[in-house]
Amino acid sequence: MRWLPLTRLLLLTTLGCKADPDSRVDDDSVASTDTASTPELISPDTNGDGRVDILVLGTTESVDGGAAFGPFGVAEHLALILVGHADLDATVDVVPRDLYTSEPVTFGLGGRGDEYTVDHHRHSLLQYHHWPDDMEARHADLEGLGDRDWDHVVLLPDPAIVVTTPGVHALGVHRAAALVARGGATPHLLMGWRTDQTAATTETIAAVSRTIASGSDAGLTLVPAGLAWAALPDELRDASSVHPSPAGAYLAAAAVYTRITGTSAATSSYTVDDALAAAAMEATEAYDADNASVTAPVSPHSACDIADEVISWNHTGSSSENGILDALRQVFDLAPETLVQGVEPPITFNYGRANSNFEPDKRYQVDPERFRFSFGFPMQDHGNHGDLSMRYGLDRRDAGVLNDTDLGVARFMVTEGELPTARAVPIRTLFAELWALDPTRSAYRDAWHMHRDLDRATAGYMYTLLTGSCVLGPEPDDPASAAWTTWRAHKVGCDTAWTMSTLEAASPF
Repeated sequence: MRWLPLTRLLLLTTLGCKADPDSRVDDDSVASTDTASTPELISPDTNGDGRVDILVLGTTESVDGGAAFGPFGVAEHLALILVGHADLDATVDVVPRDLYTSEPVTFGLGGRGDEYTVDHHRHSLLQYHHWPDDMEARHADLEGLGDRDWDHVVLLPDPAIVVTTPGVHALGVHRAAALVARGGATPHLLMGWRTDQTAATTETIAAVSRTIASGSDAGLTLVPAGLAWAALPDELRDASSVHPSPAGAYLAAAAVYTRITGTSAATSSYTVDDALAAAAMEATEAYDADNASVTAPVSPHSACDIADEVISWNHTGSSSENGILDALRQVFDLAPETLVQGVEPPITFNYGRANSNFEPDKRYQVDPERFRFSFGFPMQDHGNHGDLSMRYGLDRRDAGVLNDTDLGVARFMVTEGELPTARAVPIRTLFAELWALDPTRSAYRDAWHMHRDLDRATAGYMYTLLTGSCVLGPEPDDPASAAWTTWRAHKVGCDTAWTMSTLEAASPF
């Protein structure tokens, strides 16, 4: 994990310095904000320790190779705005962290376990949660048990992940927010924007962000900076080699400041442009007053909404698919629906491996005339390294959209135009979620094939995505029994599918 403090920022804020009032940038062509009517500042020192400690967690590298949404400019502006407010009597420390990193990881491929070592990359909040290196320390940091007792934690996601794979984004946000809330701090999700922003992407990011925030059970708030940026006149937007740009970073920081203090950033002695501060305040007030329902876009993790009494399957017959089929039959033994092998179209779903780099003839098939839905999963790594390598392999390995990671499979479906019928099955995420509950468990029942409980989690995920429900059966009495671990694996599959399809934190199961 990379710990990247800004020396200038930490020196300024640790000393509790106030920004120079002469540092304000006044533009006579822009109307100043009327600060006389601004509400009284809400103290951002939520834990009452005389300090304002804020973590800004973002990413400097996007999964699609473009500009992500880095935390450094936002954190620096936020610290200066805070220390420039005359009514804030507290030491301010705003710490930026870059969640992006990469690591060479060795994994085995195929039944022989042929070994390869390639870079694995961390872009998403979900991979940040499950990345094996320093995982306990990272979780403790979010919980405020490290060197800071956070008052607020601000999450700045990769906009490419928000737009194309909102289910991955949602699961990562809810995992991070739960840790932050457990430590007593307030989690905030910043709605960002892309450098190539259009009205459609603004609407998508807004809908996804609003749905995630409204579906939180951890007190997550939304900072609608992207709405403020979209509403700006062209002359107030700047361009930069980094994202967000200097004006964008100030606007985002002003929006965060408004969210946590209830006042405009223009009330601070430090400003870049009062018009940007006003835009941030107006967007926040408009968002809070807008109770309109929104619909998240169709994605590789969306629900299928199948209501048929008979559900038919088709696959290409590999051993991995047969293991999942055994688990599907066990799930449907508990269900009101009947599972049958599909022969004549329309067949409810086809499923198979997603990898293009290994036995491509066994991949899932997308053919809407034959299959209503097509499920693809990244083939498991070999058991020689897989219990570790699969937990590194949620986001991206090597280069490009190589579809042998969970995020890679979903992104491939989007880039290849396989929606709206293709669905991604995040088997590595399911294993990582199971491992987090019990680090002694393995993903394998032998050297190569997936463990029956991982198959069961996969089958539970697929059933919930297909039907929107879960058929767990009664919970076994003995939590040390094999029956209970299988039951829990089934529930993890259902819960994961629910969050990734609805974007809500808690399932009803």
